Amino acid sequence: MMIVKSISPEETKPLRHKVLWPHIPLQENCVIDIDHREDAIHLGTYLDEKLIAIGSFFSMSSPKIKFQNQYRLRAMASDPEFRGRHAAQLLVIHGIEILRSQDIEVLWCDARLTAVPFYAAIGFQKIEDIYEVPLIGPHQFMWIEL
Repeated sequence: MMIVKSISPEETKPLRHKVLWPHIPLQENCVIDIDHREDAIHLGTYLDEKLIAIGSFFSMSSPKIKFQNQYRLRAMASDPEFRGRHAAQLLVIHGIEILRSQDIEVLWCDARLTAVPFYAAIGFQKIEDIYEVPLIGPHQFMWIEL
């Protein structure tokens, strides 16, 4: 059975390193400068006792969309060995529920092009511009009104 629960920023490091940032020399360096902000929400999806998906949510505004209360989803990753089980989708939906309860208006992210269909299936819209994130690759801005 899969469950989503709050996790610490430190618990995100192994999957961040394995899936998102293998080019970073040490797993210990897989941090975001705002991981420990008070408004940060880190979620993990567990299958039994194994952490198989992670995502971090931060209060951040983008000038690309005109909403007052915005959050950004960053460092979303699911273990390749467990893909196809909807662990990441469950995590994002759980995050959306938390943000709705806090009267957040919109959630946005910089999606890797390979992840655009994943976010679109949840209801995210995209802004057409594709841009390059150094060392990582092409991304597209996506957002969902809550």
